[in-house]
Amino acid sequence: MSFDLESCENSESSGCSIEDKLPSKNCLIRGKDSVYAVGKKVAQGRYGAVYEVLRRSDGKPFACKLEICEAHSHGLDQDYSVMTKAAKRGAENLVRMIDRGKIEEHFKFIIMPLLGENLMNLRFLFEDGRFSLSTGLRLALFAIQPIQSLHQLGYVHRDIKASNFCIADPQMLHQNPEALKLCLIDYGICRSFKDKSGELKTPRTDIKFRGTNRYASLAAHYGDEQSAKDDMESWFYMMIELISGNLPWSFMHRDQHKEVASMKEACRTTDGSLIMMKFCPRVEFHRIQAYLMGLKYQNTVDYTFISEMVQLAMRNNGVRMNEKFDWQED
Repeated sequence: MSFDLESCENSESSGCSIEDKLPSKNCLIRGKDSVYAVGKKVAQGRYGAVYEVLRRSDGKPFACKLEICEAHSHGLDQDYSVMTKAAKRGAENLVRMIDRGKIEEHFKFIIMPLLGENLMNLRFLFEDGRFSLSTGLRLALFAIQPIQSLHQLGYVHRDIKASNFCIADPQMLHQNPEALKLCLIDYGICRSFKDKSGELKTPRTDIKFRGTNRYASLAAHYGDEQSAKDDMESWFYMMIELISGNLPWSFMHRDQHKEVASMKEACRTTDGSLIMMKFCPRVEFHRIQAYLMGLKYQNTVDYTFISEMVQLAMRNNGVRMNEKFDWQED
């Protein structure tokens, strides 16, 4: 692998900040199979960034996720592991890897398809940051399958939230609503919860918090091992937020784990759940909540039941699958 510095700023290999390690625009990076020209930065995190890139051979656009070499993180390695297994299983609603490479003393990277907008960005296009009931319910329904696909690979995501679901193809954003597909992204803190034989691993105890405070399951707050049911609890909070615009604890700081956990506990009571679900179909949502509350680490999630409850909420509220999404309205 090589790093073409002919159009890049030189930086010393020691004493550099993370920013110094990242490529500048129009850099050429060489992967295992192709060479890519770096375009605009899409996002930046603590240990790396995501860029748009163009494959030099044909000018086709892709996304490039990179992680600096000295980072105290192995998120990109986990991305690679999950993507490799997803490709072998043919999981179309999980991200596939196009290419990969490493620029010595700078960063390692993965080339991926360029996806459409994420659900968080889409919901903030609208007043109060929330979708209509029709759009919110259908998006929540579409989000179940990618989560189930990841669980079938033996991984729990541990960071289910709207910003980690993208429209699979940017061209699909304004096409037939029934053809829309969501892709679950960002596998950096995924964890395998099954062993090589497919059996559930023995849960660890007193685990460091992983995830996003707003959407994390109560088990994650309490330092318990996460399994499939925890991703679905996060999905439930995400679904309510898509429809309501916020959650009762949305105003809390991301570091206020105890306070947020306490509010999530309160929302399991009758009065608390009524407040949390004030814009939601309460009967069906209460049934989903009660089901999720009853699950333990070792339980298998009944995705069909959850999907049927969302579909029942759609029918009871006159929602049809072929309706335009909010962003498709004239």
